Amino acid sequence: MARGLFDASSHRGLLMFHRLTVLAIMMFGIVLGGCDARVSSHGQVIDEAELNEIEPGVTNRAGVIALLGRPSFEGAFESGKIYYLNDVMIEPAAGRKRTTTRTLVVFIFDDSNVVEDIEVRDESTGQVIANLDKKTPTPGDNYTLAEQLFSTLRRRGN
Repeated sequence: MARGLFDASSHRGLLMFHRLTVLAIMMFGIVLGGCDARVSSHGQVIDEAELNEIEPGVTNRAGVIALLGRPSFEGAFESGKIYYLNDVMIEPAAGRKRTTTRTLVVFIFDDSNVVEDIEVRDESTGQVIANLDKKTPTPGDNYTLAEQLFSTLRRRGN
């Protein structure tokens, strides 16, 4: 008996093929969903509303720290400045993390620790805040795998 196009056995095979195709498309979609870039923020995020609450000539240093939290760093030699730094970074699915925006908010205080001035520095103000992305060298970073293995064997031999 000759098998036709619409036999029960060919129908089962076609049904299995469609199920596998749908499953493959779903898996492909899930894999592609993980290929999105991740955006992260590092440091203190200060929004416009928080800045508006701080009034030069009125708000003191303790009030700024109570509102915004601990500063990223303070000025050297009692300069009367505190700094809040924020970096927004993007990490592509198959790439290195890079900084897209960097904002530095500087609070300048007078001798009685009252806010004298507020400066916001970023790319829009024309002040690019440089960051050195170099790593601090640590022992072992500059050795090859073979050098590390042989140095371990040399130490054990002594």
